[in-house]
Amino acid sequence: MNRRVAFPFLTLSGSAVDASAWEISLDGSEWSAAGEFLPHWDSSSDIRIRRTLRLDLELAASDLGIPVDQLALSGSVRIGTGQGRLPRLILTRTRREFRPGDTSWEFERTIEGNALSMILDLQTEILLANAPTESSALSPVHTGDRLWSDNARVRLEGEEPRFPIETADLVQMLGGGIAGAAPWHLHWSPGDWTRDFHGAVRLYLNEKSGEVLRRIEDEDPATIQFLLADVMSQICERFLADPEAATMMHAAEPGSLGAQAATWLRKAWPGKDASFIRSVLESRPGVFRSTMLALAEPGGDL
Repeated sequence: MNRRVAFPFLTLSGSAVDASAWEISLDGSEWSAAGEFLPHWDSSSDIRIRRTLRLDLELAASDLGIPVDQLALSGSVRIGTGQGRLPRLILTRTRREFRPGDTSWEFERTIEGNALSMILDLQTEILLANAPTESSALSPVHTGDRLWSDNARVRLEGEEPRFPIETADLVQMLGGGIAGAAPWHLHWSPGDWTRDFHGAVRLYLNEKSGEVLRRIEDEDPATIQFLLADVMSQICERFLADPEAATMMHAAEPGSLGAQAATWLRKAWPGKDASFIRSVLESRPGVFRSTMLALAEPGGDL
């Protein structure tokens, strides 16, 4: 997701935080950049990860409107695992305070393979460690205020649906009307179910919906669930309307838009065919939507 999020207080610029890319080592192998997928992993394989954070306190103080002698910051690394948009299990949380003359953190950790499942989720944050006694009107003032963050997700096994997410002015994008006031818009074209899922779907978050953006940035479980349920419902409802849905349920190319719709439907109604699920949609649409909403529960097996 692009980082145009309207925080209620000043945050750190990219110039104030120098964060190296995550590196990863499998069973003592040479370090390499952590990509979206780690091949050759299994539950008997341990993973070692590392990255370095460096802060420029003078720039940080300027960014936040807090005198440098009043500025107290800490770094936090959260390691999670489990399939889903949010980690199903948090393995560790590590926190370290930055001080003048000690503004670099070389984080390194070994994670036992038997603790991992499907996804390695790495969240890094810079937080306000103590409330300043002097600050500007827009400065962060509460201990724990998040001033900078990034997330990395490494798939260890299986497939996970991914699609681009960014913010946009929906009034301008959608040409006026009340649709521009929606919190998000899913841009996609039904019909070509053979298209790669990642390239066929793009989610735009309304840049003017500050509260929704904040909740998504904070990974609020209910907001994430509603958003994903809307995405899944749109795609699955149009998939079922296609005359070839029954065939595509079993023959869609892996990684395609059709295959992802079929996967969601099979997980929602195990053992049922397209005609049965279509009958639910047509005669009991409330049950259909409730099922999609339940399937979208954060941490669930999407």
